[in-house]
Amino acid sequence: MTERPAGDPSAPLLPRRVRVGYGVGDLGASLTFVAINTWLLYYLVNVAGLPPLAAGAVFVLGRVFDAVLDPVMGVLSDRLRWTLGRVPFIRWGAPALGLVFAALWALPAMLPTYAFVLALALSLAFSLAYTVVQVPYMALTPELAPDYDERTALSSYRIAFGTFASMLAVAAPPALVLAVSGGTVLARSTPLGWAATGAVFAAITVAAYLTVAAVVPEPDRPPPTTAPVSGVDDVRQAFGIHGYPQLFALFVAITVGIMIVNSMLPFYLESALRIPGAQQTPVLGLLFTAAIAAFPLWNAISARIGKRAALAGGLAVLALGLAALTWAAPPGRVGPVLLGLSTVAGIGLSAVMLLPWAMLPDVVEFDELANGRRREGVVVALFTFGQKLAGSLGVFANAVATAAFGYAAGAATQSPATVLGIRLMTGPVAVAVFLVAVVLTLRFPITRASHRAARAALAARRTER
Repeated sequence: MTERPAGDPSAPLLPRRVRVGYGVGDLGASLTFVAINTWLLYYLVNVAGLPPLAAGAVFVLGRVFDAVLDPVMGVLSDRLRWTLGRVPFIRWGAPALGLVFAALWALPAMLPTYAFVLALALSLAFSLAYTVVQVPYMALTPELAPDYDERTALSSYRIAFGTFASMLAVAAPPALVLAVSGGTVLARSTPLGWAATGAVFAAITVAAYLTVAAVVPEPDRPPPTTAPVSGVDDVRQAFGIHGYPQLFALFVAITVGIMIVNSMLPFYLESALRIPGAQQTPVLGLLFTAAIAAFPLWNAISARIGKRAALAGGLAVLALGLAALTWAAPPGRVGPVLLGLSTVAGIGLSAVMLLPWAMLPDVVEFDELANGRRREGVVVALFTFGQKLAGSLGVFANAVATAAFGYAAGAATQSPATVLGIRLMTGPVAVAVFLVAVVLTLRFPITRASHRAARAALAARRTER
């Protein structure tokens, strides 16, 4: 069985080898992206010695750079897909990405006098390398799998690997850092522990992307049928694609909520629940293990009721689990209540991580139907830009909150006012954002039936030619 060519609904489904090989790439994408959004603020404040607002500024300034970079890479990937292809960007960009990521976790703490400049410069370099690799990688999804449900299946492989990588990115650093640093208090860990963790993650990232380059073939692509437009028009027209503005808005809301939770979790577990660093790993690991285990469930639910309704349900489960986790979990110990609520939140997280990315490829056919063009690279690049922008907003909101509530760097025990602020950000604020995302999700107009109708219209148009 061979891979299904883009635009051919009669071709067989993708073979398992290609699905798995493609999915492995998200080990690298999620490991680096989630590690930065979860731990970099904590690392810069407690290890590199930056004030919270300066550390938060590193994220915001880096994402302003991405405002130009992501759409440019999307246009470039679409322009070169017929000549160079998309896979070479992955093959040659992965080593640079790994090198920059490793340096980000080593140099700012080892050279504290220049910590802000180094963190900012390496954050910008990471954004460049990540975009060069990730935009072409993600643009392969609609080309490899044109069918509505096959895209969910292919995305489930990618997101399963990505969720496992997210689990490593969130749960492994406390154990790895303390194993190298010694001691039990994460807030007083040494720069060497973080540098070693960054090097391990970088090696995994490079290996994952190179696996994609070795296993996944370039899809068959029909020649373009329309003259190219300017890159600016490509970006402008993308926001006019049927369903894309709604999908972009709900994805930004989801990402803001997830990044608020991710980057505040280390502070919450250490200072609000008073769980030592070594004991945080099983709690965080269970959250993501539950998410991975729930992928088949959400895949089945999506096949039955559609992606839109399934995502709304997943958001509701995540909001409920998160609210209970932040206000009902007893402090001071890892017990059944904490583990049970982490499991519920993980089940909701599973849908939230899977379904927006499975919905994104469905807009490509509506673009082709209306404009005669397929712009996989552009729609993915803008989505990635939205993810980075939203992530930086979530992290910066936490930086402002920790500064406003008087967080004391280097200390596991914080004042009652600081603990309250940490609870508010991890619970009510994030839950409110997820509830807004539920409303936006229900307004998404593309369904299985409308997508099949669009593909049928495109097939009829090709037959007429």
